[in-house]
Amino acid sequence: MSARLDDFTGRAIYLDTMMPYMLLRAVDEDIKRFFLRIEQGDFLAYTSILTFDELAYRLLLAFIKDRYGGSPLDRLRRDENGMMAEFSGMVADLLHRLRDVPHLIVLDVLSSDLETLNEAMVRYRLRPRDALHLAAMERIGCFDLASTDAHFDVVPHIRRFTL
Repeated sequence: MSARLDDFTGRAIYLDTMMPYMLLRAVDEDIKRFFLRIEQGDFLAYTSILTFDELAYRLLLAFIKDRYGGSPLDRLRRDENGMMAEFSGMVADLLHRLRDVPHLIVLDVLSSDLETLNEAMVRYRLRPRDALHLAAMERIGCFDLASTDAHFDVVPHIRRFTL
């Protein structure tokens, strides 16, 4: 079950990868307003370094698709060096922009998160990356999540907020 992102009134929220992706790709005005609330300090936002890994890859594929069409993954596989040379600077610039958002705290992924990863994959059938996001959330005691991913709805102690 999810609630609207605009209705979030808590003190802290964890961001899944698609939220910053939508901001950086200028997908929606609602997401811009949400990040403005973060920047103004209405609440703290957390995410993990895992988000930046996922985000970098998604952005790279999106830029390739924007420029060349077709399957960006096929093009990347055929010409990885060329694609990285062409688009890595753009990706890095956006990641720096995100990293500089005030009141956004980036958490490390720790080896101790492996236990939660294993448990969450079995108990909730979460994908490994989602289970690592859950581990970061549990470690800081933040159970409000900004995400478009309904897979998290099976975790009873998470309140998911979406567009």
